Amino acid sequence: MRRFALLVAAILTVGASPAVACEPVSVYAAASTTDSLTEIARAFAAETGCEVMTVFASSSTLAKQIEAGAPAAIFLSANSDWMDRVEDGDLLAPDTRKDILGNDLVLIAPKSEPLAYRFADDASLAAAIGEGRLALGNPDGVPAGIYAKEALVHLGEWDGVASRVIAGDDVRTALAWVARGEARAGIVYRTDAQVSPDVVIVDAVPEDAHEPVHYPIALIEENTNETARDFLAFTSGATASRIFARFGFTPLGAQVN
Repeated sequence: MRRFALLVAAILTVGASPAVACEPVSVYAAASTTDSLTEIARAFAAETGCEVMTVFASSSTLAKQIEAGAPAAIFLSANSDWMDRVEDGDLLAPDTRKDILGNDLVLIAPKSEPLAYRFADDASLAAAIGEGRLALGNPDGVPAGIYAKEALVHLGEWDGVASRVIAGDDVRTALAWVARGEARAGIVYRTDAQVSPDVVIVDAVPEDAHEPVHYPIALIEENTNETARDFLAFTSGATASRIFARFGFTPLGAQVN
C-alpha cells in the first residue's frame, strides 16, 4: 500500500504544471482608463496567472510620482506632454514608448437636466450654462482639462466660461460633479461619459479645435521585468484592444476583431 501511494504521488508530481513565474508589476495609468484597464488586468491574470497592480490618477500626478521614485513598471499617460517629461528624465526603458489609444472630448450635462447646445450653431456656451458651473479637469495639468481649454480658446468660448470653471484633480472628478448635478455641464472624454448612467452627451467637441487625444504607454526602466514586458505587449493585443474599443477608445495599430 505504501509503495502504491508513493507511485501515485510521483505520477502527480511529474504531471503537475510548473508554477508560473510572476514578478511584481505596478501599472500607473490615466484615470480615464480605470474601467477598461482594470478589466484588461483581469484578463491578463486569467491568461497568464500573473496579477498586476493598477494605480489610477491624473497623468500629471502619476508622472510626478514616477519622478519621485514611485514603483511604477508601466506608465500609461493621457497625453504626450507628461510622458515627455518622464522620458526627459531618462526614466523610460529604451524603445518601449508607443501610442496605443485615441479618444474624443464631449460636452456633457446631468441626465436629469439636459442642455440644449451645439458647437456648430455658433451659440454662446456661457449663455447655455447660465449661472451654472462648467466642470473640467484642471487645465494647468490634467490632460482632459488641457485639451478642453485648448478647444474652448480655439472656439472663442474660453473668455466667456473661464470664471465659471470648476477644475478637478482628474477627469473623473469633473465627471462626478456633473453626474451629481453640482455642475451644469462638463467637458470629459467620451469614454468617461459612457461609463456614467447619470450624464448625457450634449455634443462632441470639434476634433480640429484641439490636439489629437493620444495615450502613450511605456516601461519604466528601473522597475522593468519580464512580467511587465508581457503586460505591455498584452495591452496592444487583440483581447485588450477589444476591451478598449468596447469602452469607447480607439486602439491604435492593433486588431480588434
